[in-house]
Amino acid sequence: MKGAKLVGIAEFAVTRAPEQLCCIGLGSCVAVFIYDPEARIGGVLHALLPRAPDGQKSDARYTDSGIRMLHSEIMSKGANGRKLWAKLVGGARMFPDLDVKLRDIGGENVRQARKTLRELGVRIVAEEVEGDKGRSAYYSLEDGKVTLKTAFSEAKEI
Repeated sequence: MKGAKLVGIAEFAVTRAPEQLCCIGLGSCVAVFIYDPEARIGGVLHALLPRAPDGQKSDARYTDSGIRMLHSEIMSKGANGRKLWAKLVGGARMFPDLDVKLRDIGGENVRQARKTLRELGVRIVAEEVEGDKGRSAYYSLEDGKVTLKTAFSEAKEI
């Protein structure tokens, strides 16, 4: 999507229609898209890890605190909490042969996103998560649609 604002790792952004946002190269990271279809306001978080280690400052790097920050910012811009819904993208297991040495960060990111959204009362309406392929996601604030692209398949809309 031409003109889409890039949201990088450990960042989030909130905007209104007709703006567009995107997250490029989601591997084990998870992108959490939250949208109020009535106000046509929403945002995305591009989270790297599920939770902050004990004693470390929470921020947008982490799925749990990042979702809370994103939700708070969307609400402060005038969204109706009862109208919000979410879409999840990413959380892939990029190096399955290394499972013995590495934990499944992608799967943990997805599980933490689901948990935090449930705690906030935000309904998940679509997911394109886990698997073993990276994705890029393009988000339209006109209608809340997320268009996904991978290296070896056609674009898909959720």
